[in-house]
Amino acid sequence: MKSPRSHYGVCVLFWVFVILCTSAANAEQSAQAILQHFYQASGGRSWQQFEECDSDGTISILQKSGTLRYLENLRSGGNRAEVEIPLLDVKRADGNDPVQSWHQDASGDIRLSRSDDPDDIDDRYLTRRAYWQPNFGGATVNVLAPQTEGSNTRDGLQFKVPRGKGFALWINRKTGLLDRVEGSTTKQFSDYRSVNGVLLPFIEKKPSGNNEVTVIYTKRILRRHLENAAFTIPFRKDYQMPPSGEVTVPAEGGLIFEARINGQGPFKALFDTGSVNFTSARFAHQLGLKLTTGEVTFGTSSLATIQVRKAHVDTLQIGDLTVHDQTFYVADLPDDGGVPHLAVGYELLRRFAVKVDYERQSLTFYDGVRFRYSGSGAAVPLQIQGTALLVGASIGKPSGSFLLDTGNENGFSVSTGFTDKNGLVSALGAHFLGYNGRGYAGPSPEAYLARVNTLRIGDVPVPSVIAHLTTDRSDTSSLAGNIGQSILRRFTEVFDCMRGQIYFERTKSSDQPEIFNGAGLIFDSFGRGLQVMTVLSGSPGQLAGLQTGDVITAINGEAPGDEVNPSAFLQPPGTTLQLGIQHGSEKRVVNITLRNVL
Repeated sequence: MKSPRSHYGVCVLFWVFVILCTSAANAEQSAQAILQHFYQASGGRSWQQFEECDSDGTISILQKSGTLRYLENLRSGGNRAEVEIPLLDVKRADGNDPVQSWHQDASGDIRLSRSDDPDDIDDRYLTRRAYWQPNFGGATVNVLAPQTEGSNTRDGLQFKVPRGKGFALWINRKTGLLDRVEGSTTKQFSDYRSVNGVLLPFIEKKPSGNNEVTVIYTKRILRRHLENAAFTIPFRKDYQMPPSGEVTVPAEGGLIFEARINGQGPFKALFDTGSVNFTSARFAHQLGLKLTTGEVTFGTSSLATIQVRKAHVDTLQIGDLTVHDQTFYVADLPDDGGVPHLAVGYELLRRFAVKVDYERQSLTFYDGVRFRYSGSGAAVPLQIQGTALLVGASIGKPSGSFLLDTGNENGFSVSTGFTDKNGLVSALGAHFLGYNGRGYAGPSPEAYLARVNTLRIGDVPVPSVIAHLTTDRSDTSSLAGNIGQSILRRFTEVFDCMRGQIYFERTKSSDQPEIFNGAGLIFDSFGRGLQVMTVLSGSPGQLAGLQTGDVITAINGEAPGDEVNPSAFLQPPGTTLQLGIQHGSEKRVVNITLRNVL
C-alpha cells in the first residue's frame, strides 16, 4: 500500500503535467489566433483564388532611384526580382526557386546556386504564406511578448522553418496586418491597398549596410493562373550545339585548338581562363573586322594596361559548337613569328562548362544549362570576380585567393602583397631571382624562385611545386597570386562557372614533383627560337658560358618549338644536351649536362 506522501507526490506531478500541457495548448492557440486575425484582415478566403503576384515599382537607395519588377509564385514560394538603378550602375535579376536558384549580373551572366540556402528557404515560406497552412506549413512557432509603440501594439511570432534560419513576424493588433518581418534582414510594410479583395503592402523598407532601401509599388496584379514562362531562368540563347549538349575538339597541349571566325579559317586559338576574347590588330585586319573608333583601357594585370579597340564577330565556331555575336578586344601586339594572336576564355566559360584534358589533349564544351558533373574529381569552390576565376589556396598556413590562368605558361606566381605579408622569400629560402614571363602589355617584374612542399587548392594537395615570388613594388594586386600551367597540367580540370565549381581530376602527374629546367635557364619565345632571359648562378648553363640574350637555335640538332619550358631541359639529371647558340651574329655549339638546380 502506498503512503499518503507518495500519493501526494504523484498528484503534484499530475497537475504540473496538466498545467504544462494547457500552457503549451494556449500558446499554440494564441499563435493560431494571431495568424487567423492576420488572415481574415488581409483578405481571408480571397487568397485561395490566386497563384501569382506580379508587381512593378520604384526602388530607392542613396537618393538614387530605379525600377523593380517582382514576381511571386504563391503556391511554391518561388520568386523573381529584376532591379535596375542606372545612376548606381545596378542591373541585376535574382530568382529563388525550390528547384534551382539563380543570379544574373549586369552583363547577363547567370550564376546558379543551390536552393537549400537557409535564407532562401525562409523567403519561399514567406512568399507562399505557409504560416496560414495547417500546422503552420511544418514550421515551429513560438509566441513572443507583445511590443507597444505609442498606440500600436504588435503581436510577435517566432518561426523556425525546417532547414531555414528563422524569423519573426510582428502583426499589428489593431489592423491585423503584418508590420514587420525580422530575420537575416528586417522588412517593414505599410500603405496596404486592396487588390482583387486582398490587402497588399505598397511600401516596403529594409536596411542595406548603413543605408535604407525603399520600394514603392506602382502596380500589383494577382493572377488566378501561374505564368510559368515568367519564372524561367534567362539563360543565353546565342549558341548552337548538338542535341547531346557536348562538343569535344582536339587541343594541342590541352589548350591550343582550331576555331573559325565568321566562317573563315580554321585558325589556331588559345583557351585562356585568364582572358576574355582577345586578338591582335594584325589578325583582325586579316579577318576584315571593323574596329570601333574609340580606344578603351584594358587591364592585363595589376602591373600594366594597354589601349584596345573592339570588334564584332558574327560567329565563332569550334567544332560543332557555334557562338554568335561575340565581342573581341583588339590591340597592337608585337609580331611573334607571324603567328596570329587569338585567345578565348571567359565568354565561353560564362555559357559552357569546359573540360581541359591535358593528357588526352582535348577540350570539351558542355551546355552549361544542362550540365551535371558526374566524374571522380574533387570539387573546389570557384569565385567569379568580374571576368576572373578565383580559388582559395594555401602554402602551409598562408592562404588567399588565386587566379586560375591557363594562359600563364610560367606556372605558379605569388603577388608582392602575399609574399611580403607572409615573409615567403625568407621562409622558403628563395635566393634565385629571375625572369617572370610577360603579358599582353609586356614583361612582368622579376621574381624569386622557390620550391613549395605542398600547395593546397581548396582541399586538393599539389606536392612539390615551384613558386615565383614577386617582391616588386609595382605589383599592387590584391590577389594572392596566379595558378598557371605548371600546376593545372597535373590534373584534368572541369570548369563549371554557372554553379561556381571547378573539379580537379587526378592524373598520373598529380603527385609528381615539378621539374625545373636542368640547365638553370629561364626562356621566353619570340618566334625566333628560345631566348635566354635568365641564367641562374652556379647552374650548368652559367658554367657553359650562356648569358642573357642568347638564343637557342637547336637542341640536339633539332629546331626548338615555342614552349617556354621545353621537355628536353626537364629530362633526368646527367642527361647531356647539345645546344646551338646565337648571340647577335655570333654562333656556337655548347654541351650542357643537366642536374637538379631547384
